[in-house]
Amino acid sequence: MEEDGVYVERLSNGATVIIKERKDTKAVAVQVWFGVGSVFENDKERGLSHFLEHMLFNGTKYTKPGEIEAEIEKKGGNINAATSYDFTYYHIEIASPFWEEGVQYLYYMTTAPLLSEEMIKKEKPIVLEELNRHLDNPKNRLWETFNKLAYKISNYKHPVIGYRKTIENFDRKLVTDYFYSHYVPSNSYIVVVGNVDKDKVLHKVKETFGSVEGKHYKPPSVPLEKPQKRIRKKILKKDQITRAYVAIGWHAPPVGTDESFTATVLEEILVGGRTSILYQELKEKGYVQAIYGGYLAHRGTSLFLFYFVTSPDKVDQVKDIIFKILDDFRKNGIDDTLVEDAKRKIVNREVFAREEVTHDAESLGYAASVVGDIRYDIDYTERIEGVRKEDVDRFLKEFLKDSNYTEVQLLPEQ
Repeated sequence: MEEDGVYVERLSNGATVIIKERKDTKAVAVQVWFGVGSVFENDKERGLSHFLEHMLFNGTKYTKPGEIEAEIEKKGGNINAATSYDFTYYHIEIASPFWEEGVQYLYYMTTAPLLSEEMIKKEKPIVLEELNRHLDNPKNRLWETFNKLAYKISNYKHPVIGYRKTIENFDRKLVTDYFYSHYVPSNSYIVVVGNVDKDKVLHKVKETFGSVEGKHYKPPSVPLEKPQKRIRKKILKKDQITRAYVAIGWHAPPVGTDESFTATVLEEILVGGRTSILYQELKEKGYVQAIYGGYLAHRGTSLFLFYFVTSPDKVDQVKDIIFKILDDFRKNGIDDTLVEDAKRKIVNREVFAREEVTHDAESLGYAASVVGDIRYDIDYTERIEGVRKEDVDRFLKEFLKDSNYTEVQLLPEQ
């Protein structure tokens, strides 16, 4: 199947290959996406998706530890990986003459890792030290507290990196059982974008990823949170910090829904750069040192949030300004010019970003593995352009009420 220059084929073993030929570049992005992330882990597996990301760089049945990275770097390429709540992916960016090696090496890594007991023992202290650094950062404590308050049903309440107890208890059986039940063809998406020949890529992918066997697995749907009907709030205190860090957020619809595009437009209006409303009202006027936020997309219940840094004595004042702005918009609606300007910025930025093959491939891989629909990426700018002022007004009234948010403050210990 080929749509808008994107070729998609599901192979006989269940793996999905996605190819986009681009003759406007000399680069190629090769990525392998899996519907594997911390949201699908059970209590014994917390952090295992992230741990496996480390393990897949520790040698394969065909290569020694470090060999793949060295070979890619010799050719001027980059190799890395990322694990999130909803997905894991492995990626190589390389010059077009070497795309075949990129496919071959990711095939080795993601289908034939060693996962040896020796390497598990070697990797545990490394991941535990990463956890220590994670826990030493006060802002991570804020977000972990926030997620546990905001999520009562789904596993978004657990940190992607996991917990010390679970990481320490990882053994070879748990690691290999998880890998061979989740990293299977039916749950994998091989994405190649750049200066390539589609037929040659398809042949190579069938020869490699298409030869893999494995039991069928598709990620289950993530349960949605029950409607939040009250304010959930917690105040944390920490010594050795001098500023206040505050997160305020609301439950929002899953990625891929009509409302998710509306949320993206509202994000641009409120916190999308220096011309956004909250940046102008809070940062430019000296109320905060920083203000971020917007739509945080998930397969399940997502979030629309604000995060700001200010002096402790200004927290309530900043909150009052934010809630007054939201209240004014709920009562009077958002000006149509703000909506149109936001849409134009998003579309222009997206067009520019997709000049990079890496971003182009990431968008396709995310659409296929997380949203479950390649059209999410193909139609993205069109769906943004279709958002109306009425949609934004309705989103504000339905989701961003003043009685159903979650708030966590991290303040200096007095």
